[in-house]
Amino acid sequence: MTRVLVVGGGVAGVAAAVAASERGADVTIAEGSGSLAYNKSLLPNLLSGGCPPAGLHVADLNDISERFGIEVRLGEHVVSVDSDSGCVRTRSGRLAFDALVLATGSLYLPDDLKGVSKPGVFMMRSFDDYLALSRALTGVSRVALVGSLPLSLIVAEAISRTCRVSVFLGEGSLPRFPRHVLGMISKAAAPRGVQLLEGHLDAVVGVKRAEAVISAGTVHPCDGVVVLPRSSPSLPALDCIRGDHGGVVVDDSMRTSCRGVYAAGDCAEVRFGSASLPSRLHSSSLVMGDAAGINAAGGMARASLSRCLALDLFGVELCTAGIDAEAAKKMGLDATEVDSGEDGGSICTSLVYDRTTHRLYGIQVAGPGALSLSDYVSFVVSSGARLDDLAYHESPYLPHFNRDRSPISLTAGQALARARR
Repeated sequence: MTRVLVVGGGVAGVAAAVAASERGADVTIAEGSGSLAYNKSLLPNLLSGGCPPAGLHVADLNDISERFGIEVRLGEHVVSVDSDSGCVRTRSGRLAFDALVLATGSLYLPDDLKGVSKPGVFMMRSFDDYLALSRALTGVSRVALVGSLPLSLIVAEAISRTCRVSVFLGEGSLPRFPRHVLGMISKAAAPRGVQLLEGHLDAVVGVKRAEAVISAGTVHPCDGVVVLPRSSPSLPALDCIRGDHGGVVVDDSMRTSCRGVYAAGDCAEVRFGSASLPSRLHSSSLVMGDAAGINAAGGMARASLSRCLALDLFGVELCTAGIDAEAAKKMGLDATEVDSGEDGGSICTSLVYDRTTHRLYGIQVAGPGALSLSDYVSFVVSSGARLDDLAYHESPYLPHFNRDRSPISLTAGQALARARR
């Protein structure tokens, strides 16, 4: 029986362990903390009462032990991996394996924002931090919030039920959402007391507690500051090839460069031509974990990843998959973008594609009915479809859009027309 060791008890780790067990492997999870992880994607729900704390656990410990026969070793922190000998070193000893799945997630980086130690500043790193902010919201009237999209907007929507929010969008946030889409969200958020502001936070100021933030020389009064810190892959010492963002590089089978070692979730980066991309999403972690677990147990599975998001932000439906034009160009693609949002319609579609091959690398749809297209958008990107495939793709009558062709098909047709000029 194949001995599969899964390092990490989060979304990807549990998915890998269950998948390997169902293939007949002898599975052990080594989790460094005292419990299986929380589902981080649900943490903002604590701010609006949308999810009880008990519902945030990735899995029930007794269930996966009894139902799937998986041994769970809590408090077993893996320090290093030796793939040649098939052994990992932990703080308390050693564990042997035939195949290993790294699902160690990510760690938050220290924030260099001045004044973050002041009372009234909430650094959102853990379950306890979200609970603390939830309790404090009744005594706060205006919050300055900084963090990457889309999490910053999700958190802003949750806390806008009790206070006014100013969201600061720093560099690196804007390319993920075209400006007209941010404009749609901004317009919808304004009645809720939420203001979107371009620019970084330079400092938090105040005498005894946070009283204002400074951005580009302008003072913005507030009595609370919420910081969503950046994160980086968390990995034990090992000789696997690392990616552009610090994670372990994997192929679509989740294999790393080390024999018998797989990786999934936040600690992994999927090879993309000469570059690599992280996919730090709940949906990606599940798919990556499933594929890694099956293959670690001797199977043959390939993860079809699209980096897809489906959101409703302040009533604006949005689904997005793949990469934006700026990221595509950084990877050496001859990429361009066609955007139907410039026409001022109620639903906006943008496509990122290679000028020569017409292959789609990114899609974003925003507006009424966009969520109904999320599965389609994900499949189109992950399957490597081309503009030519989409422009003439048969689709049923779509009452959401009051037209006979989907907005994606229409936008692909516009792109092909441009290419022929």
